[in-house]
Amino acid sequence: MYEVKLVYTPEPYSTTLKESITYCATVELFLRGIDTCQMSASRIAFDTDRDRLLGLIYLSESTSFRAVCVD
Repeated sequence: MYEVKLVYTPEPYSTTLKESITYCATVELFLRGIDTCQMSASRIAFDTDRDRLLGLIYLSESTSFRAVCVD
C-alpha cells in the first residue's frame, strides 16, 4: 500500500475539518479514476505507486494542504 499524508497549513485545523477535507480529496481522486482509501484524518492510501504519483499531482493544486509521500 502506498500512502500520502496531507499536511494542513496553517494549523490548527480541527480533526473533523481535516477528515472532511481529506474525504473530499479522495472523492476528487475517484472522479479522476484513482481508487483510494482514507486511512486517517490526514492520510490517503493508494493501490499502486503510479496512482500515488498521479494523486500527488492532482492534490498539489490544493491551497488547504500540502501532499507528501509516506514511506
